[in-house]
Amino acid sequence: MTQTMTPDMTADCRDYIAEIEARARAAERAARTLPRTERQAFIYDNTFRNDIEAVAFPLAQALGRIPDFINPTAYCEMMRGLYLTHPNPLMPLAADKVDMHHLCDYLDTPIKPPALIVGYDDPWAADLSDLPQTAMLKVADGCKMNILHGPGMPVTPFAYRRFLRRYWHIEHWRRHGELHYRDIPRRLVVEEAVLPVETITETDIFCAFGEPYMILTTHGYSASNPIATLGGFRVLDDDLKPIERKVSDHTPSLEQALPDRHRDAMFETTRRLAAHLPSCRVDFMFQGDRIFLGEITISSGALIIHYDSPAKEALRMNLHDFSKLPDGLENGRRIAADLGWPTETSFGHYAPDDPRLATGGQ
Repeated sequence: MTQTMTPDMTADCRDYIAEIEARARAAERAARTLPRTERQAFIYDNTFRNDIEAVAFPLAQALGRIPDFINPTAYCEMMRGLYLTHPNPLMPLAADKVDMHHLCDYLDTPIKPPALIVGYDDPWAADLSDLPQTAMLKVADGCKMNILHGPGMPVTPFAYRRFLRRYWHIEHWRRHGELHYRDIPRRLVVEEAVLPVETITETDIFCAFGEPYMILTTHGYSASNPIATLGGFRVLDDDLKPIERKVSDHTPSLEQALPDRHRDAMFETTRRLAAHLPSCRVDFMFQGDRIFLGEITISSGALIIHYDSPAKEALRMNLHDFSKLPDGLENGRRIAADLGWPTETSFGHYAPDDPRLATGGQ
């Protein structure tokens, strides 16, 4: 958790980070005597005094100042503040790798995720002999916690035990203060595998209250490079060109990012899934002529990445009409109730004018 102090970090932010890191170091020392599976929760609970601190800390490290969730001046600051003041039960529902399938069925999206084969509350009870020829095994409330089962690469009992020992005790929401993950039940998902992974192309559509405004393309995975190669960004409105952050020399054309035969279905799927959420990213996977919904990402990049100028931040912040929040919450509760999901969240019940929101929880 140690943060290298940068020259442009404000003095109060340095003190803020140093105090939290001191608590973390003390908790880490005390946790050494605990079972490995209990350490993460103990360290987190003895590092942060409240949810505001947990949400603000990684952002303070990124911004070099203490976040002000009452008067935000950065997009990530504004959106992270919603964890604390305007939670929506659709946030965990959409991010859940099991219930995302049910949400797609409920909304009758034109594009579906890979087939859901089975889910386990107790992954140690899973029978590997029941796995289909190809499958992707995932932790439902995690990120990048998965293992591939396929021809020439079967999941052996040893590999499966190692996978569970590595990931099953980790609560992803504690890693970066992404509180919506806290309300996702811990389950193991067995899903159809999209193969070969080396030739998968992804297209991710960024939305504000269901309206797409930017597209990101990525290219195939490999055993030596498990993270896809970023292709480029494309904005869908010329007025937003300043927020187009190139990650390579390639900026995709609309035809490259959204092939004609899938374009209408991708936009319609995105709008249905994102309509009641203030911000999300809807990811699609291409494999040959087939297209699948990959996932719905509520906090892209853990909402700690910021642009290099206030003007770019202002442009992206202005995409979000927060007068839509009450309707989004009402519809989120209705959908959650229809799907048998809790209509209230365990997070985000701070009054919008709580003074601690402006001081990182202090």
